Formats: sequence, structure tokens, C-alpha cells
Amino acid sequence: MCVKRSKRLPEGGNLDRAELEAFANKLGPIVTFAQNVQRLTRDEAARAAWRSVYADLSEGKPGLLGAVTSRSEAQVVRLSLLYALLDGSATIHAEHVLAGLEVWDYCERSARFIFGDALGDATADDIRQALQNAGSVGLTRTEISEYLGRHKSSSEIGRALTLLAEVGAATHKTKQTCGRPIERWFYGAK
Repeated sequence: MCVKRSKRLPEGGNLDRAELEAFANKLGPIVTFAQNVQRLTRDEAARAAWRSVYADLSEGKPGLLGAVTSRSEAQVVRLSLLYALLDGSATIHAEHVLAGLEVWDYCERSARFIFGDALGDATADDIRQALQNAGSVGLTRTEISEYLGRHKSSSEIGRALTLLAEVGAATHKTKQTCGRPIERWFYGAK
């Protein structure tokens, strides 16, 4: 999760002992309750809420974002369970599922802020940046090779372009000429 500090406290804060004791007094019974719950179940409204989001959560995302947010459905289940236990309930209600989804949404937005659309593949990420910079003009494979300092093989560039196309980060158009057709690549999906 992305967080921003509100102040600098090199010696730490000054936590009031009475506030800490009040918090501990509230948390103690919750912990005891949670330790004794054998099984949690969802009520019908929670099941309906879960069914409506499960496919999207399970879909997965490409690149580094996908790697760090994979198994989002499992994380939302855990968060929903925690919210139910914090409410002292052995039944997960729709509001617990929705609260878990809100926390997960913030986690995912944080990950997107940190990792952006990086794929974690240096060649593909470099080409994506070049295509983005090229705008609507796009780049030919030769221009892409030149952008990469002619240090990447044709097969490496082809592999990276295939990856970019698979994740919707690049498309291409082929123009017939008297000789070889020219393949021009553009940033983004068709």
C-alpha cells in the first residue's frame, strides 16, 4: 500500500497510555472470539456480492502489476474474513466483502502507481517506451532496432513485440511495398 507520512517524529510519537489501554480492552474480546470460531460462512447477500466480483478478481493482469496483484480473490476473501471477525461475527456479510474489496482496490491502485505498465521484461519495456514516444507515427522494426542501439537480435525484438501485442500494449500495421512489406508498430491496442 502506498502511504504518505503526515509528520516527522525522530523520537517517535507520544501515545497516550489511556488510549492504548482502551484500544487493548476493545481488541481483547475480539481476539478471544476469533480464536474460538471454528468456521466462517457467507450469508446470501455476501455470496451474491462475491459472485459478482469473482471473475474480475480472478482475471489477472499482465506484467509486474499482475505479478504483485495475483491471487487477488484470495486476498479479498482474507480481508472479508478479518472484517467479519472484527465485527464479532462468524458470518461474513455483504458489507464485509465490500470492505475487503475497498481495501484491495486501494492496494491495487498502489501497485499500479508503483509499477505502472512495466512488464518486467527489459526489451519489451524499452520498446513500449519507444513506441509511446513515437506517438501516432509508430516505428518500423528497423527503427526499433536502431532505438535499442542495434544490440538486440531480430528474434529478441520479435519476442518482445509479440509480448507487447499479447498484453495490448502494442499493435502493428503492415504496408505492402515493391519489395518487403513494412511492419509499423504503434503504442496501445487497436
